[in-house]
Amino acid sequence: MVRKCVALFAAGSLAWAVEAPPAIPDGQITYDELSYQNPGQSELPPEFTESTTESGFQAAPVVSPSTTASASAPHTVIDIMAYATDYQVRGMGVTNDLSQYGTSRLSVSFTPSNRNLFHKGIQQRFHGMAGVIWDASCPLGDIMQFELGYMIGKEVLPNFLVEVGYNFRRGGLEGYMAKWHDDASHRGVQEVVLRAAYNDFQKGFFGHAEIGAAFYGLTGFYMDFEGGYRFTDVMQPRATGMDMEISIGAAPSFSYWGTAVEGLDATRVRLALLPYSPNGKFGRDAHTLIKPWVQVSWSGNNARKITRNLGYTPVDHFQITLGLDIGWKF
Repeated sequence: MVRKCVALFAAGSLAWAVEAPPAIPDGQITYDELSYQNPGQSELPPEFTESTTESGFQAAPVVSPSTTASASAPHTVIDIMAYATDYQVRGMGVTNDLSQYGTSRLSVSFTPSNRNLFHKGIQQRFHGMAGVIWDASCPLGDIMQFELGYMIGKEVLPNFLVEVGYNFRRGGLEGYMAKWHDDASHRGVQEVVLRAAYNDFQKGFFGHAEIGAAFYGLTGFYMDFEGGYRFTDVMQPRATGMDMEISIGAAPSFSYWGTAVEGLDATRVRLALLPYSPNGKFGRDAHTLIKPWVQVSWSGNNARKITRNLGYTPVDHFQITLGLDIGWKF
């Protein structure tokens, strides 16, 4: 009897010592976010990561920004101006007596993968152009246009790139004027160029400013300024959506086209449509771009001065030009 009492007393004491399980709550149950690690994995400082090798675990430092920049992919842009009804130079419309049936051209720009030259975030770019001014019987159409250039630059602010470099041009109005002034059989022009370009794809603003100093063939300075805005979804996407660009440009020059030819070459207004496919095949962030455009240009006071030097009028005072660009980037 005594043994039974002792056993009952011990069992009761144990039951009081163990906490009873909580009641099951009513309603929806929520859980806190948990992070899990692989079994046996220990936490490391953020500047180290773990990688498994044959010899076990080893710590690897995080890649530095300079290494990341140098390892970025090369960038190539191919731009084909399939056709433009008039031949123009920075908005200055050349008369049909020199370029009868418009023009076409192919441009290529290549940026190598190393965009951190001298550890200063400097990149380099190679570019070239080949073009034809239709109707070989016209003075500007008897030889093919050709251009080669090399630029180095840096993105000094987000979406704002500054470049400086060298251009060689052959043919076109520049080559024609070089031959007329210097009697150069090859119609070549060499120049040093400083260029700043801004393009904000999110906010829609874009533009550039360019200054060229020609030292062979032509000797003088030219400038080109342009600013614009990109409107998105001017036509809601079904099979095809539509963005639109509008820009205004002006191009002065100083002794570039001849002695005492100083002032404004031309002003221009351009409207371009940017169709895009909702499935990403062309337009916007796609690799393929299609851009039909129309440009209205007015010659400046330099047109009169060029006419005075040449004895005839090579520049139209007013032009409406239609064109189609097709581009690829990869």
